[in-house]
Amino acid sequence: MSEPSSNRSIEILRAVLQILWQKPDGLPARKIMEALPAHTRLTQAEISPSFATGTPLYEKIAREATNPLAEVGWLIKTRERWYISDEGLLVFKNKKGVEAIYAAAVDLCEHNQKARTDIQLSIEHAEELAWRQIWEYLNEMNAVEFKFMVADLFKGLNYHMDWVAPPGKQRGYIDLVAYPIPLGSSGPRVKVHVQHGGQPATMEGLRTFMGELSQHDLGVFVSSGGFTAQVLQAERSQGLRRIRLVTLQNFFEFWVQNYDRLSPEAKRRFPLKAIYFLAPPR
Repeated sequence: MSEPSSNRSIEILRAVLQILWQKPDGLPARKIMEALPAHTRLTQAEISPSFATGTPLYEKIAREATNPLAEVGWLIKTRERWYISDEGLLVFKNKKGVEAIYAAAVDLCEHNQKARTDIQLSIEHAEELAWRQIWEYLNEMNAVEFKFMVADLFKGLNYHMDWVAPPGKQRGYIDLVAYPIPLGSSGPRVKVHVQHGGQPATMEGLRTFMGELSQHDLGVFVSSGGFTAQVLQAERSQGLRRIRLVTLQNFFEFWVQNYDRLSPEAKRRFPLKAIYFLAPPR
């Protein structure tokens, strides 16, 4: 089936606007579609239901022809009803003819799209630059300092740190032990292994860590170097029910989400400042 001509789209759009002009409070889309045949001459092809959707072609044309007006806010389309906005009423009074209205809406859509693209590129560049600086800052940090930052994050999440491995000492493969409440009398014990720098964590390292967990422990494996594809596949297959894998990006996201809950000392270790950007126009 050939695409409708631009003239045909304008004619059906004109009929939609005529219907809505008489209904300041708007109408459900279904009612508009039912009224269209009485406001414009439709061809047999436009009236016939589509084999794929069962919907007449003229309804598809009407919905597509009104989209530019809806995107710029001159026509409001909700689940409940369509109606002409106050801004749309002013535009329609000042523009001569539906062709001019449609052309103005399309031009404004293209302008908005360019603005969205320019702003989005600026945001993406800023995000990439910020992440590169953060990645370098965290990777230049020594393993002991990073481990204490992980402990800071758990404290910010209201966990009680029962044990933090001193520099040069570990309890097997365990760097941190935490409880949901200070006395540790209820709730699962959380054991944490922190691997900082170097290569991605492997299945061998993961199995060693799992061997340190008792039946009721929960494990958190933090690896700033990420994880091998084999480890990630094991996670996706739900083979790691009692273990949470945390990458450097995961750690950063948790840090940001809970920044206001962190201690002053934690914020000194890894200080951040929020900067606001103009959001792309809708």
